[in-house]
Amino acid sequence: MRTLYHYRYSPFSRRTRLALAHKGLDCELREGRDTPASAEEARRLVPFRTLPVLVDGARALGDSTAIALWLDRAYAEAPRLWPGGEDAAEALQVAALVDVVLDCVVDVGTRYYALRNDAAWPGVKTEMLGRAHTAATALADRVSALGRPTVASDGWSAADMWLLTMVLWFESMPGRVATSQNIRQIMELGFALPPALATWANPHRERADVKALG
Repeated sequence: MRTLYHYRYSPFSRRTRLALAHKGLDCELREGRDTPASAEEARRLVPFRTLPVLVDGARALGDSTAIALWLDRAYAEAPRLWPGGEDAAEALQVAALVDVVLDCVVDVGTRYYALRNDAAWPGVKTEMLGRAHTAATALADRVSALGRPTVASDGWSAADMWLLTMVLWFESMPGRVATSQNIRQIMELGFALPPALATWANPHRERADVKALG
């Protein structure tokens, strides 16, 4: 039986859940915030000290992208997460751009936030959010030019999961401000995704696997 240590609202965890669903792999979910002991257990299993962490038999893997790449190799008979052929580079670039947006915004709003009264803060904030904005704009341009609902020509892939969970995460923030200090801090940054990304996400919102994320 596989076990996924995750955070319910984290885009990194949610895309891992979508990857497992796409592969048709059952998995026990252990929520790190509801049960802090589960988060500590996961952090003992891998050196990253972040979630998600997937335990599959004797293996424990951290990092959502590494997990998805490994799932394609370990369960090659199941539907692919990462497309091959002409779509491979585009899918990997979309996934990488998503991570630029998330990492820059999350770092400024959480890890670096305690330094906001330092004289260097405005410059750091401008630099990091500028990177996020450039990456988000590139994503909007790419999906607007696709002429189809998915990044890969043969349908739903990890690139779509990465992008969709990012869009849903940003959209969920106003409803979570009252219960999450981190979200409150990120909202203070004033960062917003280009509207084209929400438009791209619309055809995917009613997917059964997406709705199952809760």
